[in-house]
Amino acid sequence: MTLLPQTPPAHTSPAPAGTGVPAQRTDAPEGRRILLVDDEQRILDALRRTLRGRYDLTMATSGDDGLDAVRAAAAEGRPFAVVVSDMMMPGMNGAEFLAAVRTLDADMVMLILSGQADLTSTISAVNNANLFRFLTKPCEPADLTRALDDALRQHQLVQAERELLERTLGGAVDVLTEVLSLATPSAAARTDRMRTLTAGTAAALGLEDDWRLPIAAMLSQVGCVAVPPAVLDDVVVGRTLSEDDALMYRAHPALAERLLARIPRLGTVATWVGAQLVELPDPAGPEAPVPPPADREGTAAAAFAAVSGFLAGYEAGLAPRDVVRALGRTGRFPQAVLDAVLVASDGLEPKGRLVQVRAANVRAGMVLACDVVTTTGLVLVRKGEKVTEVLATRIENFERSVGIVEPLEVLVVDG
Repeated sequence: MTLLPQTPPAHTSPAPAGTGVPAQRTDAPEGRRILLVDDEQRILDALRRTLRGRYDLTMATSGDDGLDAVRAAAAEGRPFAVVVSDMMMPGMNGAEFLAAVRTLDADMVMLILSGQADLTSTISAVNNANLFRFLTKPCEPADLTRALDDALRQHQLVQAERELLERTLGGAVDVLTEVLSLATPSAAARTDRMRTLTAGTAAALGLEDDWRLPIAAMLSQVGCVAVPPAVLDDVVVGRTLSEDDALMYRAHPALAERLLARIPRLGTVATWVGAQLVELPDPAGPEAPVPPPADREGTAAAAFAAVSGFLAGYEAGLAPRDVVRALGRTGRFPQAVLDAVLVASDGLEPKGRLVQVRAANVRAGMVLACDVVTTTGLVLVRKGEKVTEVLATRIENFERSVGIVEPLEVLVVDG
């Protein structure tokens, strides 16, 4: 039987136009959530009768209501896997709607189900929304369910690939940064702060699922392997650098960008890391126009740069609000990003019980409240770094072979 627009039965009340209409909840398996968007309620009713019981359906009668449904589903932690949209709708057409959805959830699989569409709109949908399938009305139920099942499988593949990428790449980066921390203690301290502040900023902006931000934070100081330790020490404690030292330090992002650009899928991360240095104007200087809110991609890029700029001012001794005020005067950052960085800055100072321990008793999870220095004057680890198993072993080995100035002050987080 061909799926045609049907008149709702007497007991079904059409929803008011322009109002998102949740379908009756079904016993469909988890992960089979589908959003159907069409400005004709009778089309949605026909789709619901055909598809319910097989999928977890939500209906919306306009592009705006569809976007609200996408945001609500994401806030619940149960995002849609597939969205099916009509093309010719008043206000926001299908191509525009799907392009907007793409900015909210890049993993969602997009389909068009339309009775009419001009070539320009079709091309726009394919190019801007990365359209998975284009179906025409009337559509046989078997063809529709086959397309939806294919779309769900595609979503599963995308999710599996993302999970594999995040776990594999994240694990490799963790190992790399831990090894680098042994060679460049001051850069390791900055990396820890970058990770903390980036995570808090991403959470405040709703970007927790963007794997690139934590990866960029962990790799942000890779180029510091080429900077003399004494220069890095001066940077971390906020000392003014000589002209030559400043040139050496300012070259580290470009070196990191060249190294990271060679790694597949890290092109955007490389670009962010390469552009991380931010010139901070006087916080009391003239105001600059605040740019309008950016899309998801622009917000992520701005967030990473703002975090790096904030740390530069913070390490130089400025109060958090003064640093954010200076960032605002650059004219680069939307207000939402500035607000998020300020909120996240509350988590920069580690909290816990301050205790004194011997080097042999330093354990993973503790946060160093003092520099770890050998009896010969070598700085092994900078204050503020979170102890890992490798770092604890390194401290213990140096205590045995060279000697460590003891006791060490650490923060212990209860629970």
